[in-house]
Amino acid sequence: SPALANLSAFGLDVRLSGLARAYDVQYTRYADDLTFSGSHRFAAALSEFIPLVKQIIKSERFLVNRRKRRVTRDSQRQTVTGVVVNAKQNVARDEFDRLKAVLYNCVKHGPATQNHAGHPDFAAHLAGRIAHVSFLNPRRGLKLRQLYERIEWPL
Repeated sequence: SPALANLSAFGLDVRLSGLARAYDVQYTRYADDLTFSGSHRFAAALSEFIPLVKQIIKSERFLVNRRKRRVTRDSQRQTVTGVVVNAKQNVARDEFDRLKAVLYNCVKHGPATQNHAGHPDFAAHLAGRIAHVSFLNPRRGLKLRQLYERIEWPL
């Protein structure tokens, strides 16, 4: 459960928050995804910062997943847990385009033609995905909602 995960990571969070404060950066954690955000000065200190983070993670008896580690610059798309977080939170353009195409094809060809994963309640599945987009970008969410409302669902 999330509560147990947070409890087990309490020491990790305390120590990494302290390290982040020392380097004047922001630290956030969602489940097992750790994120550090800072200025250009922080980028210059990465060669000493990253080993310190790894040392804290290991001493708190967690494992570092090297494949998940990445450094993204201002000029790159920055994502955290699938959400674009550059200037403001948003859904990735390709994700929006794929969902819009599914909705369009549902309108044109029927929802059964688009339920490739066999969701038992495909209408609720799509509504949930639209709600996620709406939370991040209400304008984009409205466009998707309007397409969704044009779908003719079987009785």
